[in-house]
Amino acid sequence: MFHMPWKSTEIDVVTPLPRHTILSTTIWPLMTLVALGASGAAWSQERPWTVGVSQTVRYDSNVFRTPRGTPADSDIESITGLDGRLRARLSRQEAYVAAGAGLHRYRDNDSLDHVSGRFETGINWSTVERLSGTVRYAQSRSLAAFGTAGAQVITERAIERAELADATVRYGIGSRSALQAGWAHRRVDYSITEFEDQEYRQTVTSLGFLHGLERPLTLGVGVRYTRGRTPRYDEPAPGVFVADRSTRRDLDFTATWVPSGLSTINARLSASEEDHSQAEEADFSGLTGSLSWDYQPSGRLSFNTLLERDTGSESRFSRFTADSPETSVESRRIVTSAQVGARYALTGKINLHARLREARTSLRDTAGSSGRENATAYVVGIDYRPARAWLVACEAGQEKRSTGSALSYSYQATVAQCLVRLSLD
Repeated sequence: MFHMPWKSTEIDVVTPLPRHTILSTTIWPLMTLVALGASGAAWSQERPWTVGVSQTVRYDSNVFRTPRGTPADSDIESITGLDGRLRARLSRQEAYVAAGAGLHRYRDNDSLDHVSGRFETGINWSTVERLSGTVRYAQSRSLAAFGTAGAQVITERAIERAELADATVRYGIGSRSALQAGWAHRRVDYSITEFEDQEYRQTVTSLGFLHGLERPLTLGVGVRYTRGRTPRYDEPAPGVFVADRSTRRDLDFTATWVPSGLSTINARLSASEEDHSQAEEADFSGLTGSLSWDYQPSGRLSFNTLLERDTGSESRFSRFTADSPETSVESRRIVTSAQVGARYALTGKINLHARLREARTSLRDTAGSSGRENATAYVVGIDYRPARAWLVACEAGQEKRSTGSALSYSYQATVAQCLVRLSLD
């Protein structure tokens, strides 16, 4: 089913995205949302909107993720946030828009000061007959995570902008089966040249068949085709770039099992093949997939678990939303990770939570050298709601990466933060 694509070298001239365009796509939608929220009573007596303001103070012991054994910059960051969400139901259709912005200020490293933003809008639609689907657009603007661009240590501010537009259409066949088609476009850009070989655009098309069994089990099989492009992979002459073009083919087997109202399991196993015209070290053929389990054994306690093996771009955009945009990852690397989170309601107003993530990344360069790096991150926290509109939350944790390869380096960072949020709905 899979075959090797024709490979070629292509020259692109790239025009950077203006910074004022990036700001306008996050600030203006947020201001519009706040204005709509102020008149939300006209939509519904239940006020289908939420507006919140927050203040966060964050400590980081190693801001630039410098290697172990070298001096590390610690700093305190202040984040002032404004966010909101508006939703409306029109007959069978449900539409929503969500936006947020944050003013980030550092005590010592003021060169990192920036404005972050996020925006998402979409509609869930259905017809009287058998057709239904979704349309969505989401974007985020944030400081790129340090320590992800190979072995190079970067201390300059790098603003990352990520976008996702996707749509799905489902056609019911009988009472248990359905055909589903999907389309998605992904884009990631950076503000500095050191990250330019990490920028990419991808277009994904998919087609699948779903069938529900008598028990609460839904099985699916489908195919996906992804075309990608890194426009600034190499720069042989000033202002002239060689693009890396990629193709990926996936044969997907999926399952969703809901054994009870307390437990949901989602699984995907894929036969994947990915080929690149320039970055041949990122060529891959093998199995990818994910397994997630959400479990709530009691009214006070809940768990969520995720096992995953895939490239960084697939992992990132599989859960990309305005509320929780995934952190920066290197798009072409294969990452195998395990993540578990727990939440416990200590009282009606106090909750405890904890998260742990282990990840192993395969490393390879154009010279044929290879290696691995292991990353661990954990956090524990507590949140308190003295009243319905107020939230006070604190958490602390540690990030650690280790490797024996010259293609990466080891580092460690301790992070802690506290937040106060007021929400109106």
